[in-house]
Amino acid sequence: MASCSGCGEVLGFKKYKFHKMWRISGYYCKKCMLVLGKDFDEHGKITLTTRPCDLCNLEFYFLKSSNKEGKHGNYCDVCHKSVASGVIPKRGPSQVPTKLPLVMMIFAGLGIGMMGLGLVFTLMTASGESSLLNILFGATTTALGFVLFKKTMKSRSLLISQSSTITESNK
Repeated sequence: MASCSGCGEVLGFKKYKFHKMWRISGYYCKKCMLVLGKDFDEHGKITLTTRPCDLCNLEFYFLKSSNKEGKHGNYCDVCHKSVASGVIPKRGPSQVPTKLPLVMMIFAGLGIGMMGLGLVFTLMTASGESSLLNILFGATTTALGFVLFKKTMKSRSLLISQSSTITESNK
């Protein structure tokens, strides 16, 4: 589905585009199309500025302001609906994770185990009766273990950096 380049509203079958004006790109809803067209007719160019949404950081012409739990923000249509409905929770310092979740540690251990077993399998088959299938299986197991471990560590770093930004914003 396409979204309006002006306000971020999800567009259905009714999409408007400035024809023969290649400088104004994107699809628009009817309200944004009328306002941008009027601005273009008055000034000969678009003088309205785009501002980034506070949640998704995409740039739009028309953002909706929201004051939820004492924090003011300018959001596109989709983000405004999610913030207003409470889908995006406000996390306080009491909800910051103090240690890594057990599931994340299990997956990291599984990745390390797969790397080790794949390496052992490859080396054992290379010294004895080796075939291409055994070597490929061991190498693939090692690679998948590395990928699993790497993705788990990336998730861990995102979780820790998210918790540190939450802690810094509450100070």
